[in-house]
Amino acid sequence: MNYNELANEIITSLGGPENVRSVEHCSTRLRFQLNDVSKADKEKLGSLDKVAGCVDQAGGLQIIIGTDVDNVFKAINDQYSFAAAADAAEEAPADQNMNPFRRFMNNLADCFVPLIPALIAAGLMSAVVTLIQTFGWLNPEGTTYGILNIMGKAPLHFVGFMLAATAAKKFKVNPFITMSVVATLMYPDLAGLAKEGENYISFFGLPVRMASYSSAIVPVLLTVWFQRYVEKFMKRFVPKAVATFMEPLLTYFVLASVVLLILGPAASYISDGIAAVLNLVVGKYNWLVGMFLGATMILLISTGLHYSLMPIVIGAFMMKGYDTFWAGPSFASNMALAGAVLGYAVAAKGTKEKEVASSTGVTALLGITEPAIYSVALKKTKVMLATIIAGGVAGLISGILGVNSYGMAPAGLTSIAVLAGPTFLHGIITIVCAVALGFVLSFVLEKKEQAK
Repeated sequence: MNYNELANEIITSLGGPENVRSVEHCSTRLRFQLNDVSKADKEKLGSLDKVAGCVDQAGGLQIIIGTDVDNVFKAINDQYSFAAAADAAEEAPADQNMNPFRRFMNNLADCFVPLIPALIAAGLMSAVVTLIQTFGWLNPEGTTYGILNIMGKAPLHFVGFMLAATAAKKFKVNPFITMSVVATLMYPDLAGLAKEGENYISFFGLPVRMASYSSAIVPVLLTVWFQRYVEKFMKRFVPKAVATFMEPLLTYFVLASVVLLILGPAASYISDGIAAVLNLVVGKYNWLVGMFLGATMILLISTGLHYSLMPIVIGAFMMKGYDTFWAGPSFASNMALAGAVLGYAVAAKGTKEKEVASSTGVTALLGITEPAIYSVALKKTKVMLATIIAGGVAGLISGILGVNSYGMAPAGLTSIAVLAGPTFLHGIITIVCAVALGFVLSFVLEKKEQAK
């Protein structure tokens, strides 16, 4: 494949480099922010070789490439620079016209997408540590085991610090001021200012509620939101003669003070509420959540909204040290999709349909689902129906049995190690049921369609 040619075709179809403000990527998608979304030729983009499809996002488009996304991203950045377009552009009209809820979810997802490699690495490292502990490969009291354990836990512990950088970039505020405020919240000596048994300390006579801000997510998002207004105020009212040193000083002081006194405690209450709801759901209705997410995960993935649920998943890990409700439905949905697409590949008559379904079905088994979704499932209603039914049933099974995950990674056979633990067999049962039911339903439905 000539990645340079594909890169040129993509940029041309988006309205040229002058229409592109920025581009990022996740494991399978290029995420473009555009000056004018209406200039993008979606039909031409969808027809390009190696492009599985495109999805609207706030102020731009997501282009599904698959496993070659790194090479295409590099080819684009080698040939183009979008700094000038980004500097000259105002906020995209499409971003303003989009449904507020959808815009919020897309913005939230954009903040977390850059963190995915680090979270996957930490998740798989935690899975390795679990295997080491289970099979006794290392002395759990030894320093080697301790260092590996820290490698698995550290990214989640400091996820708020990493989120500060990505959220600041997304909302165009100074990332170093954001990280400085978050560092203040996470500084070890802050909690040490409170005496034993005290929940509050004094700051200029005002009460500061003591809370744990490690793995902070909500406080970071509130910080970035408020920072936009603080920076605008400072730029407007601080005299230019002293702006070089007074603007960052006042921004940092005002922002850190408001976060410590108001936004941080408010965020801790919000987090406590989310944790209470999560405990209730996981405790009583895990089967319902499993069935619902197992059936609808493919729809969330197709719109790119699954990343916006990452704060809840991270919260689950912080509460228990493992995930109790997300991994089961994720494996159920992905494996159901793989089974359904492979079932269609066996039943289909056309050579091209068989080739596309076979290759994308195998990649879905490995946890890369977008090619199967856009090349087969969204084009074949019966495959989509089989995926939803099989994913829902397998998700229900995972909720009833209980499937724990000890790390975060794309749900596929290559990352099955994240399930290693007391409920590993339950995860295997979920996977087998999802693949088998998806395959059978898709095969039967396609054969019935052909018989008409």
